[in-house]
Amino acid sequence: MDWNAFEAAWHEQGCRALATLATAHPDERVYAAAFHLFYGDGVQILPPALAANAESAVDDADGCSTRFAAPEWRWPVLDAATEAMRPWYHRLTDEFLAAARTDAEQLTAMAALEAAHDTAMAAVCRAITTSVRQDGVHPLLPPDFVVLVLEPQRDDQAGLLRASVDPHILATVPALTDFLAEIE
Repeated sequence: MDWNAFEAAWHEQGCRALATLATAHPDERVYAAAFHLFYGDGVQILPPALAANAESAVDDADGCSTRFAAPEWRWPVLDAATEAMRPWYHRLTDEFLAAARTDAEQLTAMAALEAAHDTAMAAVCRAITTSVRQDGVHPLLPPDFVVLVLEPQRDDQAGLLRASVDPHILATVPALTDFLAEIE
């Protein structure tokens, strides 16, 4: 797999989806995007969902915030980006998993694929965040916008989140720093 091309494709699709979203909702302050719903079962890997949220959709009722709960966001799946990446995931399945014949081979192949995919998706998050903040993907996306990995069902949730946000960016998003402290 050409991981650089994979990351570039996700970067392009993610930036395009976020610009389209900002254009369609000029009255909303979209503060974050997140990749979530990672899925691989040893036989196939599917594209994660790219979600986005607006300040107006954050619910802090009962001491439980939806600020960093991607499934609860205003736009939990930006379908265009996910669908555009589907062919890449067919290739990942073919390259990493198709040759595995035994359960042990499937587990080994899936572990290698998940590790490589996690690394690539963290890089994609950092690249999109940088593009939004420096290159101006869309003028309505705020200067403190951030893209991250949010996978609460994973044991390594905090590590994935940390890998997906550069430390100097993390320092500019106090609510994210607080959330990370809660899950570590």
